[in-house]
Amino acid sequence: KRRGINALSSSKKKIRIDVRHILIAVFALTLAIIFSTTRLVQQNGVNKTRYNPLLIGNPQEINANAIQDEAGEPSVNYFHFIVSSDCTSYQRWETLTQLHSAQSVSQCGRFTWIVSGCLEEGSGHIGKGKGGANSDILTHASLLEEVERHFPTLTISNHTIANGMGRSADVARSHDDCSTIHPHVHFTPNYADMSIYGGPFADGKKKRTFLNRKGNVMHGNFGNTYKFNNKPNGLHHWAENFFEQDDRRDEAIVLIDPDFLFLNKFELPDNTPPVLPGNPAAAKYGLGAQFLDFNLTQICDRAPALPTVKGPLESNVCPFASVSSKDVNHYYSAGPPYIIHIMDVRALSHRWSELVPPTYDYYPLLYAEMFAYSMAAADLDLKHNLIKGLFAGCMTGWPHTNGKGELEALELSAKTYANSIGYAPGGNAESNQGAFSCFLPPISPPPFLHYCSRYSFVTPYLGGKNIESSSAPTYHFFAKRRVDHDILDCSHNDHPLEPFISTKPEKLEGGNKDWNVLAVCAVVRAINFAKKTGCETIVK
Repeated sequence: KRRGINALSSSKKKIRIDVRHILIAVFALTLAIIFSTTRLVQQNGVNKTRYNPLLIGNPQEINANAIQDEAGEPSVNYFHFIVSSDCTSYQRWETLTQLHSAQSVSQCGRFTWIVSGCLEEGSGHIGKGKGGANSDILTHASLLEEVERHFPTLTISNHTIANGMGRSADVARSHDDCSTIHPHVHFTPNYADMSIYGGPFADGKKKRTFLNRKGNVMHGNFGNTYKFNNKPNGLHHWAENFFEQDDRRDEAIVLIDPDFLFLNKFELPDNTPPVLPGNPAAAKYGLGAQFLDFNLTQICDRAPALPTVKGPLESNVCPFASVSSKDVNHYYSAGPPYIIHIMDVRALSHRWSELVPPTYDYYPLLYAEMFAYSMAAADLDLKHNLIKGLFAGCMTGWPHTNGKGELEALELSAKTYANSIGYAPGGNAESNQGAFSCFLPPISPPPFLHYCSRYSFVTPYLGGKNIESSSAPTYHFFAKRRVDHDILDCSHNDHPLEPFISTKPEKLEGGNKDWNVLAVCAVVRAINFAKKTGCETIVK
């Protein structure tokens, strides 16, 4: 009997141990499900702290084609380059030159050109001289005619416009060998008219002003026509179309301006993590946290913040209003190229477009849309990996040279080009070989030149620190607004473009003589390369 009791007790004890094991297993399985669900949500682009339905996509589509590392995360990015422009003959030559420069360095990826504000067919005459730099505002057909001449394999996303050209609407094409560009064109309405967004200045009777930190009143020059509002709105218009028509969900878009040139292949620097949903990157700019001094309550009242995961906000104070200056400088002092995972583009462009009008009303100056971008990114908690060295030429310092070899090559590159202009204008055999040909090895220039400034040099060019090299120097410069808007037309402008000549000394951009020479060289040769390649297409 005692043995029986002991046996029964032992049996019950075994049963208790088995039940405990089962409970532990169920608990562990529950934790695993919670962890997997959280990870899946984050991979779908849902912000860690704020919910936005615009970010959610099909989890089976995200990164479906990306190369993955051992942890299952994408280890590389597929880039989709996007340039946003108005519909003028001025930004037409800029963007065509940019596309040819990408082809000259065999840049891999897809290419989309977002064009805003074209005129309706038959009304092209009213756009004569009405664009920037006295350029013409174009119709869809007149812009596409020139694009098709340079890139016959272009695609168009807008059905009506594509059908009018005898084409079918399509998505952006990839190019397998990275040596031939297939541009994709997406047309949007014109978002530059700021009067349609309401606010105290919509009727045009009262002018926008900004009181800076020094107490000086600054007057904006754009009035109710702020063309830079096309960038966020055009991007959002494209993103809505993209998610309806295109099945790629593994790309990182690279958003740049028309006055960017490829000097080299674009890749993220070594040891830089790939761009994933919720983890964008951008070039580091010096704009800093100035927007924290704006009337953020006024801005937020016009563009209320999104609800958080905890429910509606207790007030209209936007999340970006509470970020620190340190965080802005570390995560949000960003500018083009912006590198954003496609699963974040729709939400970010939407919030960006909401914030531009009230920001512009408060700060009616050039960088209003850039500050609005920083605010939008902070609102969505999209902390950017800010990268130095992605571009040169404007709003950044010139690249540093590493070692004596690079310094000597830099000086020789500048001297070679400058003296070829001074001694043999128009006869330089390298004049149409593309921007990369300006740089002698071992120099490896950054991926982009942003040529938004005026660059100059003097001939004869002696290098060193002397500003003037002789008693009768010739001053050369490049300024994009001086370029003939039909510079790429094959029917005239038979001679290669050369730097413009000035009768007086020119200011050195950024103080570096050699880089000023090479900036002029890069833009001039890129334009000549674009023209040569485009005209050869006609012959072929």
